[in-house]
Amino acid sequence: MEIKEINKFKYKLPSESEKAKAKEKMEKARKEGEKLVKGMFEFLDAQGGWLDFSYRFFPGEPIRTVRINHGEIVDLPMILVKHLNNIYKKVRTMNREMAESGSLKIPATTMKTSRTRFTPMDVI
Repeated sequence: MEIKEINKFKYKLPSESEKAKAKEKMEKARKEGEKLVKGMFEFLDAQGGWLDFSYRFFPGEPIRTVRINHGEIVDLPMILVKHLNNIYKKVRTMNREMAESGSLKIPATTMKTSRTRFTPMDVI
């Protein structure tokens, strides 16, 4: 028989000081994320269209639903602006020469394309 212990602290509950530090960091992030930013939203995937989505970034917050039109100038919280500027789609393309030659290992290249963009008014 063989017994292996992988991580004995895996299910260790956090101490009160760790909980307090985490709560403090979450409150700081919540306060920074609530600052409103005025800017223009662009939906690069479907220009002229709109984007519907629901979000909740922190526990205890209500779930909010947002509908933003392409080219619309709106006031959004900073945390939502950061989220919108980090929405990407990955497109993988295979090397056709390698695929046609019957090679077992076909290297694929990945291209990362932004789907949405929020530009603050002070930049425009």
